[in-house]
Amino acid sequence: MFKNKILPLLVAATSIGALTGCVNNRGKTNQISVTDMLGTKVMVPKNPKKVACISRTTYDLLVACGLGDKIDGAYNGTLNNAWVPLIYPESANHYVYQYENSHELFLSRGVDLVFAPEKYIADDLNAHGIPALCVSLYGNPTFDNYVTFLSQLVTKIWDGSSIKIKAAAWENKVSTAISDITTELSKHDLTTKKLFYVRGDKDKGVCYTDTRGSFTEYAYRTLGFNFIGASLTTTKPSKEELVAQNPDVFVFGGQYQNKNINVLKTEEPYTSLDAVRNNKIYNIPIGFTAFEQLSAVTPIFLYDQANKLYPEYFDYDIASMVKTTIQEYFGTALTDQQVLYMLNGLGPEGGSLY
Repeated sequence: MFKNKILPLLVAATSIGALTGCVNNRGKTNQISVTDMLGTKVMVPKNPKKVACISRTTYDLLVACGLGDKIDGAYNGTLNNAWVPLIYPESANHYVYQYENSHELFLSRGVDLVFAPEKYIADDLNAHGIPALCVSLYGNPTFDNYVTFLSQLVTKIWDGSSIKIKAAAWENKVSTAISDITTELSKHDLTTKKLFYVRGDKDKGVCYTDTRGSFTEYAYRTLGFNFIGASLTTTKPSKEELVAQNPDVFVFGGQYQNKNINVLKTEEPYTSLDAVRNNKIYNIPIGFTAFEQLSAVTPIFLYDQANKLYPEYFDYDIASMVKTTIQEYFGTALTDQQVLYMLNGLGPEGGSLY
């Protein structure tokens, strides 16, 4: 369909690109080699313009780094949250992806980079010529060396100076929060207690948790607790296994947190547990994302949990931190009432998130 006089020019341009090795498999942009969380080296486009955030830990931080206009879409579990359109109205322009999507879908939408949640998904997309990086909330063997992995990866893929400044500022806030908390805890002779985290982003009940290598395991170990999930071989232990562990403390996250808290407090066999009898039951706020997912509010997640787990040592102004952070990263001014709802795991109107 091209005119003959144009063809030589196209052939020449293609040949130059092939010789320099600076075009990707779809001939659109320069490439660089980066390594994902599993150690897989992948050639990805430099400064990609259409990114799919299937990994649930990527959407929030990309927006916070000023890359919202480079996002084509995100995982439905991320976008299906009443806080998202309030905090970031531009999310209405983003495509809603499933956990698993065909490579044809990404090709049809012109996606030039995918942040995938698991290796098999990334491998399949790379095999079909779609650059994909595995970015997970699980590290190998632990998450200790991965807390700033995504923020550093972002600054390798995109060139903008403002992106690098925002990423570095976020990293500094995270390291400061960790240092503040661990320094204070080191001053006290603490008895290590057993903590059970209930993952509530899916409706899987009180026994749904994270295991060793997760960001939550890292976070609560940093906060001085024995994270029970680290000794489990499954994310869904039986009720009998949980009761046998008899946690000293429960923490609940995700949109189903209040439902799960009610079950723990009112139903057998949980009501006889020490944590229930001693009311050592705490929630994790949920806003643009669940606070326990690596995100723009990770420093606040750590400060908030320090407040709740060690009220005798910490008294951070979490509400003020939330208002300032949401304004800074997303440009949205929350009311005091909205912040209160957020801190209690509720929606923007004070109702349930599920």
